[in-house]
Amino acid sequence: MTLAAPLHAVRSLSQVTAPGALDWFSECEFVTADPGPGGGVIGYLLAADRADWFRCAGPVPHGPTGPRELAGAFEVFATAGSVQLRWVHEADGLGWAVSLSEDPAVLPAGQPLAGGPERRRRPGTVSRLLAGRVVTAGDGWATLATARYAPCDVPVNAARDQEVWAELAEYAVSDEHGNLSVTDTLLLSLTARSPEPSGKERRR
Repeated sequence: MTLAAPLHAVRSLSQVTAPGALDWFSECEFVTADPGPGGGVIGYLLAADRADWFRCAGPVPHGPTGPRELAGAFEVFATAGSVQLRWVHEADGLGWAVSLSEDPAVLPAGQPLAGGPERRRRPGTVSRLLAGRVVTAGDGWATLATARYAPCDVPVNAARDQEVWAELAEYAVSDEHGNLSVTDTLLLSLTARSPEPSGKERRR
């Protein structure tokens, strides 16, 4: 298998807060001040008491009814498709922010990371199903619900009873024998589709 473009990464010059990580990420040319209901940067935050998706207007994360609270978040992830952000809390509200892209020119200013063996993208994309079906939708948001999990607001244009899929790029390293190991997976987008009688993962 021939692998495509390599993955590049930079780290913030110092540890930052979760809002500081999004502010740093907003230096990327893909982060716009007003992405509109169906576009722009999307992401999620994980905290001890919640897991929320968001859209970004510049560095400010919003849910369907207003700003998202970042206090207590231990992980923040954001993507504009071709450029990504990862932030993980380490201590005292601070952590390193890392941005990744196949194009180093679009990354925010930071310290380049070698990252060990070169990671190159595998051909195609992988689609993974999010739990639940759409029960309400509007203004670039859809609410997924299932009997097993609590309802979840997801930043995607959708219609009632559709499924939501995460479109992912996989990056692999090759050893001296040519064997490939997937070492990184990046979210490209969320898409809504009508249900099909198929599995929870597919490659296109």
